Amino acid sequence: MAKRAPRSKKAGKRVTKRQYTVAPVSHEAKLLRLVMDPCSAELTTGFALASEGVVQRFNRFITPVATTETAFAYVFNPLDHSANGITQKLAVGTGVPTNTTTTVPGETFLDANADVVTTVASCLEVLYTGKLVDRKGYIGVCQAPYYVMNDIAAGTTDLPTLLTYCQAIQPVMSETLSVKYSPSVRAFNGNTSNTETAGGLDNVMMVVAIGVNPNDFIVKFTSVYEYVPKFALGLPAPRATKSVPAGAPYRLATALDRLGHWWHNVGDSASAAMRMGGQMVYGVQQSARLLTGTVRAAQAARAALPLLALAG
Repeated sequence: MAKRAPRSKKAGKRVTKRQYTVAPVSHEAKLLRLVMDPCSAELTTGFALASEGVVQRFNRFITPVATTETAFAYVFNPLDHSANGITQKLAVGTGVPTNTTTTVPGETFLDANADVVTTVASCLEVLYTGKLVDRKGYIGVCQAPYYVMNDIAAGTTDLPTLLTYCQAIQPVMSETLSVKYSPSVRAFNGNTSNTETAGGLDNVMMVVAIGVNPNDFIVKFTSVYEYVPKFALGLPAPRATKSVPAGAPYRLATALDRLGHWWHNVGDSASAAMRMGGQMVYGVQQSARLLTGTVRAAQAARAALPLLALAG
């Protein structure tokens, strides 16, 4: 009698595919991403307007035009909708800087089309356009309350002294330097918007460069605004009310605060290298503990040498 062939373990086994669902991204998460990446994140409404408005992104580029100046500074108040939203300072050495004021990005459009405006997110970027061999000097970034920065913008502080007020300083790099507007809790509360020609009372950004040729730089200003359109433009009035979720202002401000120096990228390369180096050393140590035998340990040691060199 012929033996019966053994049944395959796989025969008759039902194969089911797992289905994954992606949870929708909350409004708070989108807003947090936009605050941290004003240049490219998905646009979303903020919480400052009492009603829901139109959201748009605006850019502006300014090139410092210098003759003998060796230092420059920019004070950028993204909440200011007067003619003094941006202040440019040019100076020679420790000499008294000359001040030039101008409007924030998109101000011409807002003046013509908006009556009430709120700044959802904003960023200041400094691009070095000179030759690599000509790169020199130091650059610092700062973010401080409106009243402090207003004194700096209107005053005649020499720029080297102003550099000491910065929270982070590094040699001028070829990579783009970025400073992002860090809103406070009040910026996430309903009805804290600005009207035409007005400036908000919140944080203001600043960059200071010393020992440089200002002509080798381009400064880019980016702002995302939510605004209520003017009457008779063909746009309907926005929804009359907009609620702020309970605790949202504190959750957003706390998340930003816990991220530390997220609002600028000065010294990021060094910080990233230190973190990566620590992870490499830890990984090598854990691998060595799991290995047994002289040959495997020697192989691990040879492989670890380049990682340890990078970590050091």
